[in-house]
Amino acid sequence: MSNSTTPPPQSPPVDRLATIKTYILIAFIFNILFVIVWVAAALWTIATFAIFAAVGLGIFVLLPAIVYFVLFAFSIIVFLRVWTMYKAVNAGDIATLKATSNIMWAIIALIFAGVIPGIMLIISDGPIKAL
Repeated sequence: MSNSTTPPPQSPPVDRLATIKTYILIAFIFNILFVIVWVAAALWTIATFAIFAAVGLGIFVLLPAIVYFVLFAFSIIVFLRVWTMYKAVNAGDIATLKATSNIMWAIIALIFAGVIPGIMLIISDGPIKAL
């Protein structure tokens, strides 16, 4: 009879998860703001399209609206990724958090969803990988 006691698996420190949760929450909030900004910019541009269409310059106003809608679409995709990360960190699901944390998604967020969400995801990637 061997009396080997295996230590229980260690859970990540609470303060590390709290820090990651704060980073993801900031990214989440600013991502929502950027989604609203891209939609507002596109709708504002389409509204001015009607004014400029009367004088024959409507196509020049419609092209930026298309760009804003593309930025909105990418911002929504990043939003869904950050939402998944936020739900995982709230539930303490480290496996899902590690699976969804990726530096490439942070760079995509930096480009399409705003500087602050991208930087927060880049900052949180290191502590997530260290869990």
